[in-house]
Amino acid sequence: MKKKYVRYSFISIFVLCVSAIFFSCGSGPGDTGIGTTATIQIEYRNICNTYGCESYSIPADGFSSIHIKGKLNDRSGDPVYTLTPVTFTTTLGHFPGGATSYSVETIDDSGEVEVSLMAGTTSGVAYITCVSNSVTQRDYVVFTDWETVDVIGETAAITLTAEPTSIPPDGISSTKITATLTDLTEEPVTMGTYVSFHTDSGKFRNNSVTYTVQTPDETGIVSVSLIAGTGGNDANVCAYSNGVTQCIAVEYTYEEEEGE
Repeated sequence: MKKKYVRYSFISIFVLCVSAIFFSCGSGPGDTGIGTTATIQIEYRNICNTYGCESYSIPADGFSSIHIKGKLNDRSGDPVYTLTPVTFTTTLGHFPGGATSYSVETIDDSGEVEVSLMAGTTSGVAYITCVSNSVTQRDYVVFTDWETVDVIGETAAITLTAEPTSIPPDGISSTKITATLTDLTEEPVTMGTYVSFHTDSGKFRNNSVTYTVQTPDETGIVSVSLIAGTGGNDANVCAYSNGVTQCIAVEYTYEEEEGE
């Protein structure tokens, strides 16, 4: 009996030791954090429609969409394992199938998942939530009023400045007139937007009182030089674009004669 007891005790100790080694090493990748979601990065890919291409906003027209990509990494910074589950939710618009929640799995070792968010007919901010392995990342997409989309990029306001603000009326001095054109959303107008300048005194570099140019880049800013006249009242310079007008006065300053 004593030998049998010792034999059973040895087996029990052996099983306990093996179990301790197994659990200390971890029962799978999830216990070490390798291959499981630790961080999520949300990116957007431009989707072009009849209105153009946007990154973070689309018209609330009921059919425009934007592509959302989730990049999932583990705690070591490497992509998560294939078939890692991910769930997207939105507060506005919908995912394929008309649902506000969409679950997918990573299909390869890139750690990336993609889904399209479709606009509804209600404008506002769609808050996007991406969840995987209890890790959450949030971002947003703006659904703009589709009735105003056709005026996005067109001149709605003009700001004029002159540098310097005053010049002598000697026929050779000049000042730089700068026009900043913005659309209805207060963003710069589309590159190549036409703007015409007119002055009631002096002339522009083209030797005319009228000068028409296009915005040269995406800033919506364009500048022209006004050459002073040779007397009379101050010069009034106006800029016209898309039915919008803005004017600024350039003062003519006269040097005082010696002895006065």
